[in-house]
Amino acid sequence: MKLSVIVPCYNEENNIYPFYEALVQIFKDIYFDYEIIFINDGSKDKTLSELKKLFSRDNEHIHIIHFSRNFGKEAALLAGLEASQGEFVSIIDADLQQNPKYIIQMLTYLEENPDCDCVAAYQDIRKEGKILTFFKDCFYNLINKMTEIEIVRSASDFRTLRRNVVDAIISLPERCRFSKGIFSWVGFNTYYMPYTVEDRASGESKWSFWKLFAYALDGIIAFSTTPLVIASILGVILCFVAFILIFVIVIKTLVWGDPVAGFPTLATLILLSAGVQLLFIGILGQYLAKSYTESKHRPVYIVKEHIKKEKTSHDIINK
Repeated sequence: MKLSVIVPCYNEENNIYPFYEALVQIFKDIYFDYEIIFINDGSKDKTLSELKKLFSRDNEHIHIIHFSRNFGKEAALLAGLEASQGEFVSIIDADLQQNPKYIIQMLTYLEENPDCDCVAAYQDIRKEGKILTFFKDCFYNLINKMTEIEIVRSASDFRTLRRNVVDAIISLPERCRFSKGIFSWVGFNTYYMPYTVEDRASGESKWSFWKLFAYALDGIIAFSTTPLVIASILGVILCFVAFILIFVIVIKTLVWGDPVAGFPTLATLILLSAGVQLLFIGILGQYLAKSYTESKHRPVYIVKEHIKKEKTSHDIINK
């Protein structure tokens, strides 16, 4: 097996067939074997039935992993990586925003550069609103300052990996996974290739602003303890300021007889201190929640059905 293509799917019933046709068209002249692993992440539409139709048409190349419910894209990526058998493994979305033609370019680069372990695609031209672009830039600036790894700006999950990189990724036992950080954390030589994002073939993006915001928080918490350090430093600063204010108030009252400031000042200080405390209690709670989730040792995903062609003795002998 030369190439495994991992395709996470969630409510992509109208995109499955066009994606498959585009991928097969690209692969029609290749000289090596390949497999296409579709992961149905608990879709609520007819994605599974469309995948089964494709399987009945091309069971030589298609595998279908059907989750018992929606576990999220991170779980789908892990399931695909664990099921892959190829020497090279490509990850691509089913909505055709990522043109399959780039997979061939990635493979060519890896074959021509044996020292390179991974080719990752990044958007050379963003087709997003200015507000969303601004918040994404803030996230990349923030997480790269907080962590010891570097997450390349606009780098996506669309990439092709050698088997040694895949083995390193699936060896990580963590359950709260942030793939963008994991890809960087495992290291290896990575070439970042620009690509142009195309319009979705059908449907709408599953990523809302708030889902992206929550995903960004997961990434920061998964790869940095800097927020806890900031909380500690700010707590020390506020205590220092409070002692100074106490000293000033006592001196003003005893020496000059100035009255203590009234209710508005007191209420403002109480609200400020309470807000800061609640903010960092929330941050601490996020870390505790992740630790609690990890401690339960639940599986990242549950497979309800795995559809693939059963190997015969003839297939095994000729492999």
